[in-house]
Amino acid sequence: MYDGLVRERPRSSPRPTQKDIAAAAGVSQATVSMVLNKAETPSVPDATRDRILKLAGDLGYQPNQPARTLRSARTMTLACIVPDITNPFYPGLVRGLQATAAPAGYDVLIYDTDGEPEGERRALNWLQQGRADGVVGTFFHLRAADLAAVARKQIPIVRLGGERSIRGTLPIDSVFIDNTAAAAEMTRLLIRKGHRRIAMIMGEFGPGRRRALGYETVMHEAGLATEVVTDSTYSEEAGTRAMRSLLARGRDRPTAVFGANDMLAIGAMQAAREAGLSIPNDVAIVGFDDIATAKLLGLTTVRQPEFELGSLAAQTLIERLRPGGLELPGKSLEIAFEIVERSSA
Repeated sequence: MYDGLVRERPRSSPRPTQKDIAAAAGVSQATVSMVLNKAETPSVPDATRDRILKLAGDLGYQPNQPARTLRSARTMTLACIVPDITNPFYPGLVRGLQATAAPAGYDVLIYDTDGEPEGERRALNWLQQGRADGVVGTFFHLRAADLAAVARKQIPIVRLGGERSIRGTLPIDSVFIDNTAAAAEMTRLLIRKGHRRIAMIMGEFGPGRRRALGYETVMHEAGLATEVVTDSTYSEEAGTRAMRSLLARGRDRPTAVFGANDMLAIGAMQAAREAGLSIPNDVAIVGFDDIATAKLLGLTTVRQPEFELGSLAAQTLIERLRPGGLELPGKSLEIAFEIVERSSA
């Protein structure tokens, strides 16, 4: 009978086993195995499950990972493919992924592609070698046919920012915010504040295209001219370069600038201040993502909850990896965005 107390084990004793946990919890070893291996166990009461998990933690139980991998033919690892780990948006996303993956028994590996086509192709080749059971990825260049080659090997994929699922039964899902709607709402905010000359700075690939679509749609609806400056990256340096080119127009320069991500917007703020301009009195600047630095700088921006995006992506992969999950059709899961108004606009 389990009395809620865990007796200290002698230091010389071997590491605890599932049999030890079963004896302490007063249940069968099979029940312990089902709970610890994250199997669907509707027959196990919640109180019993909680007791087993608590005992496993108290006793310091660690699964035999090599044996577990051989039994399941799985690595118990999820991959997270990102275009730039130095972008402050992605660490928060990885944290959300890890926070959900770890309790389910999965480790997380990060693969940085530098946002390059070749980097993304190398990542897919790496995955096809069986390095991970599933993948969460931001892909700037690869399309459905490229991802399908991995999915056909029973490796589920969750695309971040892919706003439509891929038709068919391949295990490819999408977790996203509506980039077009978010950019449209931010553009309307600038127009309501009286701006008529609004420019946008974006990167050549990735989500900037959908964000530019939202900006351009609203500007056209308002009868206003659009101006989009495109750089090869989404970095602060790119934002500074783009802003300098806009300021070089003198009196015809925009009164508001919309960065397709916060890094671009922060670079634009730097260039504006170098030119002696006041933000927002001389020029308003807004961004997209709501990274931690945005709050410190007073940057008005679109908040997309990176932690929640990562957590939902991990949850989706874990469901895929359960019995029967790989046969389900792809699905699209949308998370709400938020406009965060601060002093820069």
